[in-house]
Amino acid sequence: MPESLDGNQYFQYLLRRWRFIVSVCAIAIALALVISLLLPKSYTATASLLIEPPAGNDPRTSIAVSPVYLESLRSYEVLASSDTLLTRALDKFHLRDAQSPEPLETIKRRILKVSKPRETKILQISVTLADPRQAQAVAQFLAEETVNLSRGANRDSDQDLLGEAQKQVDDTAAKLEAAQTAFGDLNIREPIEPLRAALQSLTELQARVRQDLSETRAQAAELAGDPRAVGAKARAEALEKQDAELSKQIAEKAVQVSRRSARDDDARQKLRTAQTNHDSANLRLREVRGNTGLRGERLRVVEPGVVPERPSSPNLLLNLALALGVGLVGAVVYLTLSLRPSEA
Repeated sequence: MPESLDGNQYFQYLLRRWRFIVSVCAIAIALALVISLLLPKSYTATASLLIEPPAGNDPRTSIAVSPVYLESLRSYEVLASSDTLLTRALDKFHLRDAQSPEPLETIKRRILKVSKPRETKILQISVTLADPRQAQAVAQFLAEETVNLSRGANRDSDQDLLGEAQKQVDDTAAKLEAAQTAFGDLNIREPIEPLRAALQSLTELQARVRQDLSETRAQAAELAGDPRAVGAKARAEALEKQDAELSKQIAEKAVQVSRRSARDDDARQKLRTAQTNHDSANLRLREVRGNTGLRGERLRVVEPGVVPERPSSPNLLLNLALALGVGLVGAVVYLTLSLRPSEA
């Protein structure tokens, strides 16, 4: 375009060639119309699932769902778009040509779209096929199987927790039984009551000996200078030896009782600990059983989808609008490039 040509002259130049512009646009629209009519039609059906919080949650918290929690629900997109579910759908509805099988990844990109709208608890599964009824059936099948797959995963998780809790109960029961057996064997093999009775008997005997010794010493003191004092002193010496021997026996017996009491206390403590652990394990097992099925999120099909009445592809209006725009721009660019100063 010459530098001396202003905008008004250029606009007048385009207006004088309006027939050419209209012709190019008409041809582009006609081509787009023909191509759109010749292209095979495809229909998109969408099924919707509601991701509900675990049933064991406090219902008051359901009204205050954090954005982080909502974003975490995007993991269910992976579940719904799994290759396993898609393969089962392809086999069930015979959507894969056995003679020339198309790669699964290509089929998935072509027919399946799974999305979770931002800040919602809705999971949408869209299926695009040439048959609208089949598209709706496949979308509903994938939605229902996604629910079943999620339930199965929750059941497996519950079974793992139940198995772990039951194993803990069995382990603590075995330890409790071993502690009870050890405590019973200890009482049978080394009963503590006879030791305590023997110690009590020795203590009482020593008390009597010391009383006799005190009385004998007093008698010897009263008989000082009397020939009978010799006998009293001899008796006092014998009682002193007996007292010393009893003190030795009492000390040995006290050590035995102390050691036996320590073993008894240790066995009792182990028994109490084993009983406490077993009670805790049983309580945990009851809690796990009570919460079975209430932990993971629950998926529910809220909209199985309807049979689409209008094709999703090709989009006739969009194609015509694009053809009009391309034709208009193309005609203007062509006229601009072919402009001569004499024509302006």
